[in-house]
Amino acid sequence: MGEGERRKKDFISNYFLQLFSTSVSTDEGQLQRLISVVQPRVTPAMNAQLMSEFSEEEIKQALFAIGDLKAPGPDGLPVVFYQTFWDVVGVRLTREVMEVLKGGRIPASWNEATIALIPKTEKPERVTDLRPISLYNVVYKVVSKVLSNRLREVLPAIITPNQSAFVPGCLISDNILIAYELTHYLLNKREGELGYAALKLDMSKVYDRVEWCFLEKMMRMLGFHDSWIGLIMECVSIVKYRVKVNGDLSDIFVPRRGLRQGDPLSPYLFLLCAETFSALLKEGECDGSLAGVKICHSAPSISHLLFADDSLILIRATEGDSRQLQKILQLYEQCSGQMINKAKSVVLFSKDTKPQQKQVVSNILQVTKETISERYLGLLVHVGHSKTGIFAYLKQRIWKRMQGWNEKFLSWAGKEILINAVAQAIPTFAMGCFDLSKSLCDQISAMICRFWWNQQVEKNKIH
Repeated sequence: MGEGERRKKDFISNYFLQLFSTSVSTDEGQLQRLISVVQPRVTPAMNAQLMSEFSEEEIKQALFAIGDLKAPGPDGLPVVFYQTFWDVVGVRLTREVMEVLKGGRIPASWNEATIALIPKTEKPERVTDLRPISLYNVVYKVVSKVLSNRLREVLPAIITPNQSAFVPGCLISDNILIAYELTHYLLNKREGELGYAALKLDMSKVYDRVEWCFLEKMMRMLGFHDSWIGLIMECVSIVKYRVKVNGDLSDIFVPRRGLRQGDPLSPYLFLLCAETFSALLKEGECDGSLAGVKICHSAPSISHLLFADDSLILIRATEGDSRQLQKILQLYEQCSGQMINKAKSVVLFSKDTKPQQKQVVSNILQVTKETISERYLGLLVHVGHSKTGIFAYLKQRIWKRMQGWNEKFLSWAGKEILINAVAQAIPTFAMGCFDLSKSLCDQISAMICRFWWNQQVEKNKIH
């Protein structure tokens, strides 16, 4: 390995070592203040369901529910190996997993993980342009999958309706449509004593920054059984990492915080942590220090919508509401480890908000970017009269995807499958929430047909 590659590997490894190092304040009073707003929600019946005896069939179902060729961990064995040779290794695998689920320690070799770096941009230039994905051994995956399957069953009774990510029965379109109605109301509110502000907060590295002590105390406050908490914390905290850089592995390091990307448990555990943020906002709404938006007299007041790391907060555009929200954000960041990127966060004000009110809110919250064309969960929150212009980006995405196929060594049949499976699927997400104009649909169809015809002409030239 050259000197340049070695320095690059050390730099990236040190970055993740610092990222996974704890940074919370030791002020126990602040942490207690944060979690005290959460009311116990886990009933004895739920705990009995979570801690009921694990079965061999449950372990087998968890194994076969994992993707066959998911990236293997440090041991190099993919899931398909265990599925194919279940008759040979099934009994031993079940016995080993069952020991852990009954309260035994996870062997150190099980919880060794390799961090693979996936580019988030075409030409990554910084470490933040890389998404870390944890690759870990199949035996640990089975343990995590069994626990996540059980937690998933009780989640709807624990998570408030303001959070809809990963909760059975909730759809991403629910949040999108509610956000659209709220934005429409704000942009058409032209009179009133007070204006309103909608903030879209950008949270940095949400999984990687979760503090373990905060997670443990949060689960205890919600009412989870000590044995269940012990199982979860065993999975979360007993881990060792290596970072893979250009095919070479870094030295082993031990993290002190963070949830693993790719772990079935991580999304559900993050939802539990975010409940404190939701509870703080609800407390502020109850005592009058914050106020959400009501689009009509009979509608409920909505102060926030959370979907994993996508947060939409609605407040009155006043100094009091802004300072209260800032206090909540500081407390949440200080105790949970989360960090809000103010530079990437944006704010939308109602039409009747006075310029001096806008300035006060922006200064207190340190969010200076104001926009009406921001996307929430992948779709624009404001759709004007010209849907053809608003959704023109769909055409660009389809065309860009098809142009990339020209450079690949695909057969004609392969390109036909890609057109049917990918290009036609791109507009589907938007069409699930909004009616696309007929002219836009015709333009997309014509573009696909033109690409199809050009490919046919090229094929005839070759022959």
